[in-house]
Amino acid sequence: MSLSFPAMTDPAAVPSLRWGVIGPGGIAKVFIAAVQKHTKQRIHGVASRTPGLANSVAGEFNIPLVLENYEALVSHPEIDAVYIASHMKDHFEHAMIALSAGKHVLIEKPITYFPEQAREILDTARAKGLLAMEAMWTRYLPQSYLIRDLIASGELGKPELLTAHFATDNRAIPRLWQKGGGGIAFDMGIYPIAIAQQFLGNPAKVTAVGTVTETGMDAESHVFLEYDSGARANLIMSGISSLPITASCSFEKGLVLIDEPFLAPSGIRVRDKEFYFTEQSVRDTSSVQGHEGLSYQATEFAKYVSEGRVESPVHTHEATIANIEVAMEITTQLGANPF
Repeated sequence: MSLSFPAMTDPAAVPSLRWGVIGPGGIAKVFIAAVQKHTKQRIHGVASRTPGLANSVAGEFNIPLVLENYEALVSHPEIDAVYIASHMKDHFEHAMIALSAGKHVLIEKPITYFPEQAREILDTARAKGLLAMEAMWTRYLPQSYLIRDLIASGELGKPELLTAHFATDNRAIPRLWQKGGGGIAFDMGIYPIAIAQQFLGNPAKVTAVGTVTETGMDAESHVFLEYDSGARANLIMSGISSLPITASCSFEKGLVLIDEPFLAPSGIRVRDKEFYFTEQSVRDTSSVQGHEGLSYQATEFAKYVSEGRVESPVHTHEATIANIEVAMEITTQLGANPF
């Protein structure tokens, strides 16, 4: 077995879309910076409901258009696609506004809190011939393409047991603890849920225990997933404790480990199952590091638009919905209400 990252899409080889941004807060600014640094995509317009914010962000990133409201942004003839980075509770409203205006949409993860709303967004986009894609950026990193190749090759046999942790003390981030804006299972936990899905598919059974705040926000979850194949997954998601941000999966014939942090550009190791193991490894040493990895999804999005696709081939509509169904089940079992 030889480990190497597959060739990625050349950012210069796809159409340069003119993007509008809804909700230009923290993650949107990271996205804009990554796109401007590593792609040929153009951030062309911005709008915000927070007074002065759109003008501030436009000035910081040299964005030509500042629109007075979201309706003006999505209806502007110079906007081809819309990146939606508003609070989770608002994703549905803003996605439907953009789709009604005939614009492709990239919607920050999770696409919505509610599976039925997610399905309506995705079905509406498909019916209109538009691309709607959840911004699950991990699916578009070089290591994810290598993981897919490893699984498809069958050299390691069937996956059996996965562990993934995203536990970081984020008590200083107010949004995570406010209804409609966060919740650890949906905001942070969606990454362990998604990596488990990438390796094992969708679970047949979810069992969760954890901690809920006095205001009903989930703070920490310990999750056990069971699959029809017999595979299992153990996930830890916490906004109050910190652990290494790791993910690994045991197969019949070996072990795959994603270097820390597993949700950003990192590396892959494949080892045998011996106590004193041998392993091969590959490390992402490209210029795209940390959250600059958000740029990959923008390039792929533009490629999919040019191909006439209405869903991502590496993170399908059904996969998107299945993951938020798992997050919903976790919060339900905990008795949390982050909505």
